[in-house]
Amino acid sequence: MKFQHPNFDKPPLSVKNNVPCFIETSNYTNSFGLQWSNFSKTQLDSNTNTKISKNRMLRMFGSLYKDLPGKTVLEVGCGSGRFTELLLEREVWLTAFDPSVAVFENFKNNGSNPKLRLIRSTIETLPFLEESYDLVFCPGVIQHTPNPKNSIKLLYNQIKPGGWLVLDQYRYNLSSLLKTTGLIRKLIKPFNAETKFKLTNSFVSFWLPIHKVASRNRFLEMILFRFSPITAHYSGYPELSDKDQIEWARLSTHDNLTDFYKHRTFVYKFKKEILKLGAVNVSLCVMPYTIELKCQKPISEDKSIKNNNVKIIKLKNVASG
Repeated sequence: MKFQHPNFDKPPLSVKNNVPCFIETSNYTNSFGLQWSNFSKTQLDSNTNTKISKNRMLRMFGSLYKDLPGKTVLEVGCGSGRFTELLLEREVWLTAFDPSVAVFENFKNNGSNPKLRLIRSTIETLPFLEESYDLVFCPGVIQHTPNPKNSIKLLYNQIKPGGWLVLDQYRYNLSSLLKTTGLIRKLIKPFNAETKFKLTNSFVSFWLPIHKVASRNRFLEMILFRFSPITAHYSGYPELSDKDQIEWARLSTHDNLTDFYKHRTFVYKFKKEILKLGAVNVSLCVMPYTIELKCQKPISEDKSIKNNNVKIIKLKNVASG
């Protein structure tokens, strides 16, 4: 089988657990590393026997999904492999990376696949020349990076002419500003990762049974979400078993309350930044809390070519996590 991964343009600092490491530590992702080490299989479709992750990926890729086989794909912020396993099912040549120790959990889950290459890196320390990949996929990551605008630019630079960038970012939403989660997040931010993990688990233990009851009434559930600091999925993903509802709530609550960075954006600003990069065939899917992007790098090098037509789709009552 021919090896088709783009080459490194610099050697790794080390190789740990069969994973080349281009960074040794990443302090702002410590909580994420602890999270995925404890919930390494929680969101895998193969574990829950659902299509939650696949449906999200299908929505983000759209018509690109059918053309994935044989492509070189860069997966950004791969965690323990929620989307990695699904991309590998499409027979892509996949390089997946994460700045946290979660990448080692991904290796345990998916490392036996010969078309997967896992590395530990940040977006800023990627060891590849520009225009190395047919497609870059970055779900649930940009808002957690130090500088989202720069992160998007660096990822766009990794795409070959004619290639695609698929990613999402949190957007400003009045509903999110009226919740207690922002205050709770600030209060627990000074604690170390282990303490925050215990705290978020205790929040779930107390609040989740109340959410289960409230999920039978949409109005009561909406009121509860204003006061409760946890993330529950009884309405969003009713197909999850009771056991998985608990695990998803623990994972999502920890994810929502302990991230070091949480950068939201506005639709108009997001659109402006993408067009400034020179992208064409831009499509934005605007949901209550998230904007999903799909855009292409033009094949022509003619800088006079511009495409200011942006397709915008608005979806309501869609679970985006």
